[in-house]
Amino acid sequence: MVDAPVRTNNRSADNKASNDRVNKDLAYDENVIAKITGKTICDIPGVLSVKGNVIENISDRFSNNDDPTKGIKVDLNNDDNTANLEMDTTLEYGKNAPKIFDEATNKIQEAVHSMTGYNVASIKMTVKDMMTKREWEEQNNKNKEDNNNAN
Repeated sequence: MVDAPVRTNNRSADNKASNDRVNKDLAYDENVIAKITGKTICDIPGVLSVKGNVIENISDRFSNNDDPTKGIKVDLNNDDNTANLEMDTTLEYGKNAPKIFDEATNKIQEAVHSMTGYNVASIKMTVKDMMTKREWEEQNNKNKEDNNNAN
């Protein structure tokens, strides 16, 4: 018995070969990384605000649809796909700041990497204030009233 020649469809192999020759470059704007960071940090219990980005409550909601990129500095290196982050925060009085920082860094690193493939090379969080939730809410309400009166 003579074996019949096997025919193969080389189209997929040809397409793959041509895709390998395509010059590919995927880069992100710093605001994208800042947005991922801002939206992620709002899930961290004990974080009351990021400078310029007021979190309405601890359970991850932004007041007045504030821009989650405010107060977050991002330095991207698109050559090695890394990001360096800096932010100033207000934490809830009585909470463990190092524990909050550890949770924030872990979640931010995971979110940035899973959405972009970039690695977070450094995170610098400066705690500018610690307030009770009540103090923070009173200050936040006063700031809203001042803004409404200015308009």
